[in-house]
Amino acid sequence: MLGEIPDQGAALRELTRVLRPGGRLVVGELFGDPHWIRPKRLSERASRAGLTFARRSGSPLGYFARFER
Repeated sequence: MLGEIPDQGAALRELTRVLRPGGRLVVGELFGDPHWIRPKRLSERASRAGLTFARRSGSPLGYFARFER
């Protein structure tokens, strides 16, 4: 879903802003989607927005990544 947003950095910053301290953001991605974001790239963007990577689950074909504020 995040891949569909043109300015992903701005979207992540806004999500960080509205999350309460300790709040969680979960992003799901499916391989094959033309807007698929690699896990490492997603973590880098989320980190720049002020989120901390917590965990990832799934397979190489699809994953969920959890971030915390």
